[in-house]
Amino acid sequence: MLRAYHQINPGRLLIISYLSVILVGSLLLMLPISSKNISPIDALYTATSAVCVTGLIVKNTAFDFTLFGKLVILLLIQIGGIGYMTLSTAIFFFIGKKPNLQERLTIKESFCVLNYSNLTKFALDVIKVTLIVEGIGMVLLFIYFRLSHMQFSEALFHALFHAVSAFCNAGFSSFPENLARFSHVPYVQLVTSALIISGGIGFVVISDLYNRYIKRISKHLSLHSKTVLSTTLILILSGTVVISLLEWGNALKIFPWPLKILNAYFTAVTPRTAGFNTIDFSSLSYPTCLIIIFLMFIGASPGGTGGGIKTTTLSVIIAQFNALLSGRSDVFLFRRRVPQDQIFKAFLIVGFALSWLLTGLVFLYILNKSKLDMLTAVFELFSAFGTVGLSLGSKLAANLSASYDFSSLGKVIIVITMFLGRVGILTVITSLIKKRYVNYTHPEGVILVG
Repeated sequence: MLRAYHQINPGRLLIISYLSVILVGSLLLMLPISSKNISPIDALYTATSAVCVTGLIVKNTAFDFTLFGKLVILLLIQIGGIGYMTLSTAIFFFIGKKPNLQERLTIKESFCVLNYSNLTKFALDVIKVTLIVEGIGMVLLFIYFRLSHMQFSEALFHALFHAVSAFCNAGFSSFPENLARFSHVPYVQLVTSALIISGGIGFVVISDLYNRYIKRISKHLSLHSKTVLSTTLILILSGTVVISLLEWGNALKIFPWPLKILNAYFTAVTPRTAGFNTIDFSSLSYPTCLIIIFLMFIGASPGGTGGGIKTTTLSVIIAQFNALLSGRSDVFLFRRRVPQDQIFKAFLIVGFALSWLLTGLVFLYILNKSKLDMLTAVFELFSAFGTVGLSLGSKLAANLSASYDFSSLGKVIIVITMFLGRVGILTVITSLIKKRYVNYTHPEGVILVG
């Protein structure tokens, strides 16, 4: 029994699940009823971007795909946001089959659940929360679209598409210019940003908030929830202030001051893996681009619908540095000691992520025939890894990501980066490495560091 347990690798099953959905999605997007004249690499890119809830595009979603193609993209976003194994668990539940150990391990891996208890209930709750929040978002957006004189069916489709895309932090838009037409509409920006934040904080936090403030069955929020919520709030507020200061007389100069702040706020929220934009990102200053790259690298929170290194990873690393500078051996967050293995994991994630991004940048330059702008390439890579979808834009086609200008092999690099960002780079690496168990150690030595 113990041996069978060790043979189970939930990381590999998670990878295979995502790859299978991406492959099927690519084939569906290549059908004549989905699109016209789409190449296999562009179909793979679009399917990966949808399943990995990224939003980078090399085909204009509004113009280059039929209604069927848009619905395929929407379905891929929903599967990618909720998680393939969660949907499978729900289906098994309704047909009366319990998930086996392997499936429960994969759900735990996918959503970073802290324990194995009631995983089936948790998976069903994830779907329930997703449908409720997306439903509320759809109704709110539908009201505005309908009042702005859209046809009923058109308003309903746009509302559904953006509610799902926003909550899943996908960044795909059924409008050709993304959300730029709503840069003067606070209502749409506030509803969309609320959906983005809800999906980004993670289902574990949503469940914790529900149990604490709605059902009142717990007296305190968990350390995880406190860390996620505080870090998210700090990043949004600080991002809003910095972007406002940097772009007040630049990208935001066309707006009156209330809309300057609103668009700065939306621009601070969307790099946290959402990918929507209300302003032209190609007009942003270099310092603002660097700030956004940093926010994209952090990404969402564990168990959420986004990528990146996660908010909790950043918090643990900052807490570790604070402990080192204070001369403490233990690391504390909210008066709780952080286990050493979690600290090691946080540094491993950042190290592996930066290593891949540097490697990807080198290969991007090697494999791309045309000369690349450094900032554009770095921005695109970080956006892909954070599963964000923001881009400085193509120089060859309007309203498309910079990846449109890349060679086919260059697009493959972005595809791999999106996949690593969504599944988790540490999950991929550990699933490929065979664990070795040893019962010995070596004598301690001294090495000078710094």
